[in-house]
Amino acid sequence: MKKINEMIAKAEIALGVTMMTVIVLLVFISAATRTFKYPIVWSVDFAQLLFVWISMIGADIALKYKAHMGVDLLVRKMPAGLQHGITLVTYLLMTGFIGFVIYWGITLCIENALRQYQTLQISYSYSTAAIPIVGSLMILSLVEQIICVCRDWSKPVVIDELQASLDAQKGA
Repeated sequence: MKKINEMIAKAEIALGVTMMTVIVLLVFISAATRTFKYPIVWSVDFAQLLFVWISMIGADIALKYKAHMGVDLLVRKMPAGLQHGITLVTYLLMTGFIGFVIYWGITLCIENALRQYQTLQISYSYSTAAIPIVGSLMILSLVEQIICVCRDWSKPVVIDELQASLDAQKGA
């Protein structure tokens, strides 16, 4: 599971960098051509489509690397077993919520099937498909993290890698 998620993460990062590069270049070129009275009319719709995908992919990358914001002031002071329990419950709640989002994302894709981007002449479903597709990848990320929490239940919890390395340096 871990190797699969690592391969997915590398692909997501490469895809995200590519999409961001295309967005920046497209917006720059579009602004430049508009100055000379030759606007690229489809650039806004295409940039919007890419932005939706890059936002969802970025959320999954952050989930894989545990980079989402969290408040752990109280949890840090609890025993390791309780920290693991709270982490497990949190991951299970996140999995349920993402499952809910996937369900409604599929419904949104179906509803948007006939709606089209005006300038691209493609369905809005290409944009809204990011929700269930990347949501499914997020579920994979959470399953891996749930397995790790259950497997490492007896090990002490390291909530903040940076704090752990700072503490280790102080002791040295």
